[in-house]
Amino acid sequence: MRSLKKILAVTGIRSEYFILQPIFDELIKRNDLQLKVVVTGTHLSPTFGNTYKIIENDGYDIIKLETLLSADSLSGRSKSIGVQIMGLTDIVIRENPDWLLVLGDREESISTATVGSYMNIPIAHVCGGDRVVGNIDDSVRHAVTKLAHLHFPTTKENGERILRLGEEPWRVHVTGNPALDSIRKQPDLSYDYINKKLGTNLTSDRPFILLIKHPLSSEIEEAGDQMQVTLEAVAELGYETIITYPNSDTGSLDMIKVIDEYAGKYDFIKAYKTLPRDIFVNLQRKAALLLGNSSSGLLEAPFLKLPVINIGNRQKQRQHAENILFVPHNKELIKEAVLKAINAEEFKNICKNCSNPYGDGYSGERIANIIAGTEINKELLNKQIVY
Repeated sequence: MRSLKKILAVTGIRSEYFILQPIFDELIKRNDLQLKVVVTGTHLSPTFGNTYKIIENDGYDIIKLETLLSADSLSGRSKSIGVQIMGLTDIVIRENPDWLLVLGDREESISTATVGSYMNIPIAHVCGGDRVVGNIDDSVRHAVTKLAHLHFPTTKENGERILRLGEEPWRVHVTGNPALDSIRKQPDLSYDYINKKLGTNLTSDRPFILLIKHPLSSEIEEAGDQMQVTLEAVAELGYETIITYPNSDTGSLDMIKVIDEYAGKYDFIKAYKTLPRDIFVNLQRKAALLLGNSSSGLLEAPFLKLPVINIGNRQKQRQHAENILFVPHNKELIKEAVLKAINAEEFKNICKNCSNPYGDGYSGERIANIIAGTEINKELLNKQIVY
């Protein structure tokens, strides 16, 4: 067994990378670990901002794997997984890693777990055990859990769900959400700095909305209409609004068309393919609310005491704090919720005092230490089901 353990991490989307980054930072601090990062999926897509450049600029040793097909369809997404498995297999043969590190519930998660399982390489899985209704993500996440060898759920509730899936208790380590590490470390940026970077005119005395909305795999046909209802509400309210493009899930191109239409029509609506992490964190700190259906509203916003309005079924039944209002895709109800988040002192006080179930901002170090300290042996690789 070599003394320097090689970790091969895989990431395919910006939000996933921002959760993994604090773990990467802790891994590269250690002299007994070596990290390489496979960037795939939307990271390599101009449509979604070529976010591999963020990872490259952060100084990590990256390997590019082109797998995203241009078709905005379910079959295109399925074919991408096949391409990804073949590409990852070749990379694993060449790099010969000791560990594969992956997060969550997307294509690269199930691809990496499949490759690792068949090639007898242990898999460390971050953010398993979550529960999300109405999306393929839930099934993928739990499938990855059954293939993974170490589990790093973000909350006690999610850890207990992994145990109910039959995983051995010694494999499960509740560490919190690593994204909070970067929020804790991120310095405050001034409005002047943000405005220069984004071309905006945000000020402390005018509330603004941060909007992130993704398609739902069980509601693909409605994706464009759902974004339109959301932006109609935003347009009628007239608050300055910062929007980032959705992820690459089927239905995203319909949503992007609507976003571009409204951003072109209203000068108080600004749209961006992606945002640097330091800008995004500081927008969350300064925004009046986070609107849409992003996991950031559940995983990060409670740490910042930020009011959240979650629209539709995405994120329903996922563990959350008291800072969230759930509303359907109804223009008037969305407007009512936005005004409550901005003006209702009682709800604003609830948000200021909300609990945070997702940790303390020191998850990355815990995860790195556990991976480094886990011996790779037959007990680790030969999984047992314990119901």
